[in-house]
Amino acid sequence: MKNVVPFKAPELFDRVGIDWTRAALNKSEQSLREAFLTYESSCGPNGLVSLILLATVSRRRGNVAEDLQAAADHAEILLALKLHKHQDDVLAAVQSHVIEAGPLWPC
Repeated sequence: MKNVVPFKAPELFDRVGIDWTRAALNKSEQSLREAFLTYESSCGPNGLVSLILLATVSRRRGNVAEDLQAAADHAEILLALKLHKHQDDVLAAVQSHVIEAGPLWPC
């Protein structure tokens, strides 16, 4: 079994005519795509992960449309910043604990 993300683009995209492997075909589709990408980008970590997974799954089917790739790249940057801050916070908390109470587990 290959290690792949068990995620697929929702069938709703097919129903409304969105194919994330190509550019929008008309103004209506472009507006819908922009609204979706903007909304997901504003939904915190879950929305950001959703965009990255959607780009990953789309890439398996071919190229990723420029609008989705730009949104996924932006999501990756925002998540990386959040995760870096999280790692810094955890390291500071652990260091503080070790200084005050000693090791977390015996060596």
